[in-house]
Amino acid sequence: MVSSNEQALRATGGRVRRAGFGDQAARFCVAVALYILAAGGLSVARAQAHPEADLVITNAKVWTVDANRPTADAVAILGDRIVAAGSAADIDAWRGSETRVIDAGGRLVLPGFNDAHVHFIDGGMQLDSVDLRDAASPEEFRDRIARRAARYPKEWVTGGDWDEEKWNPPQLPTKELVDGVTPTTPIFVNRYDGHESLANSAALKLAGITAQTPNPPGGEIVRDAQGNPTGVLKDSAQGLVDRVIPAITHERRMRAARRALSHAASLGVTSVQAMSAAYEDIEVLEELAERGELTARVYAAPLSSGWKDQAKIGVRRAFGSSWLRIGAVKTFADGSLGSTTAYFFQPYDDAPNTRGLLAAGMQPLSNMRDRFQQADAAGLQLCTHAIGDQAISIILDLYQNVIDKNGERDRRLRIEHAQHMAAKDFDRFARMHVIASVQPYHAIDDGRWAERRIGPERIKTTYAFRTFLDHGVRLALGTDWTVAPLNPMLTIYAAVTRATLDGKNPNGWVPEQKISVKEAVEAYTMGSAYAEFQDKEKGSITPGKLADLVILSDDIFSIDPKAIRDVQIEQTVVGGKVVYSRAKPSTQH
Repeated sequence: MVSSNEQALRATGGRVRRAGFGDQAARFCVAVALYILAAGGLSVARAQAHPEADLVITNAKVWTVDANRPTADAVAILGDRIVAAGSAADIDAWRGSETRVIDAGGRLVLPGFNDAHVHFIDGGMQLDSVDLRDAASPEEFRDRIARRAARYPKEWVTGGDWDEEKWNPPQLPTKELVDGVTPTTPIFVNRYDGHESLANSAALKLAGITAQTPNPPGGEIVRDAQGNPTGVLKDSAQGLVDRVIPAITHERRMRAARRALSHAASLGVTSVQAMSAAYEDIEVLEELAERGELTARVYAAPLSSGWKDQAKIGVRRAFGSSWLRIGAVKTFADGSLGSTTAYFFQPYDDAPNTRGLLAAGMQPLSNMRDRFQQADAAGLQLCTHAIGDQAISIILDLYQNVIDKNGERDRRLRIEHAQHMAAKDFDRFARMHVIASVQPYHAIDDGRWAERRIGPERIKTTYAFRTFLDHGVRLALGTDWTVAPLNPMLTIYAAVTRATLDGKNPNGWVPEQKISVKEAVEAYTMGSAYAEFQDKEKGSITPGKLADLVILSDDIFSIDPKAIRDVQIEQTVVGGKVVYSRAKPSTQH
């Protein structure tokens, strides 16, 4: 005799098929319903009537990031969804003749990492461009540029991510350093924070930048004692050269996207939130999505200056498929600490003539207030880069204006970076439910020199991850790749150790701001999913959610935190498919 529950389950499958979702969706709905019934007391014999899983991960140490069931030994996946997480015996019931089985060898399994702030196509471009991040001297900087220019003499030399703080003594590069090796090849290479770049004489000439060229609003042309450009351009002044660089071809973008996807898969990054995404980048990602070639899920946030492009066709926050979505806009409030363009209430200690720069779009503030209110009224999500304490405070003011004007609702306002907080603003952050989208690697990088720049008092609330959590502010973790490495292990290492890259703070720079490994992982999974309105779809290993998981080489919860940076990704699973294996996976049927 067939029970009423089982009759209902069979009918569910039929309704799903008739709705046009296909056999796999029907199998999934029946499987999840059976899982729920089994958990509620349906006999094992009856539970075995469910469809067999496509993939089972067993012999694992699963940390689910699901408070209802924090740990498990195995996971079952049907199609692109998780259908069960439990003991090995529970999950063994999902195995069938066609089920692929991955033996995790007792290793840690986590939800896939979701990087809440990347420049994704730029990252792929960087993998093909000159890399200056670890150039330890001006001479090495020059020589790497010379080799790239010799290889592609007709192409602009771009990329870079240089860091003059690694030189002895630290000093900004100048066009004279590179002109001799690039007499006709234009170069425009950026500092690692993206807020200043170096142009050689060939590039300055093409851009028409001379001693008479005025500083644009929100930017600076660095000059020598005679008033001549040194080649360094800060913040919006970079646009003077950007506008004369030849457009990137569709083919180059496609190559960059594929390189970025492959790199992300190797690091266990299964979702990214692409800030300042160009529409041409989104076009390439959509093409890859149509071909079924995306191996990471993307939420793209174009610049807010084009918010009407999305609003006029009715796009609202988190619009699209599980693979590619839009509906957010990105804005800049200020610059960066390293470039002395982050906007503070008080002057810089080592540059007392400046408090930083408000971005051009913030001048006048009334324009940005109107843009925020109109974009929010259209249902778009606001994501704002703000680093200095006064820039953050001003954005909180503008966000409050949005709430007052358009009313309370679940809008998940975000401040990107939120690096240097005024103590008075933590409570406001929490009260307004603003998300702190933060990048811990910046703390162990900037921590080498930040105190010299802003002094001992202001660093107490710098990269204040612990204080944010203690105030009930939701964190979303990311990297700001290409500004920092995309590797989540380095991000977690930075959040829990705060050991600066120069080795001078082994017990942590501003150690009271450390967070635990579990807190960091949760912020990197559920926190980031919440920040993109996807916490019901991913972020934890929960039946019904997307099957995005990673298997780690070591248990980051039990090893010495200092060793976390060396942990490797063994396998990355996205949508139930293995998209990366460090070695040949141990599988069976």
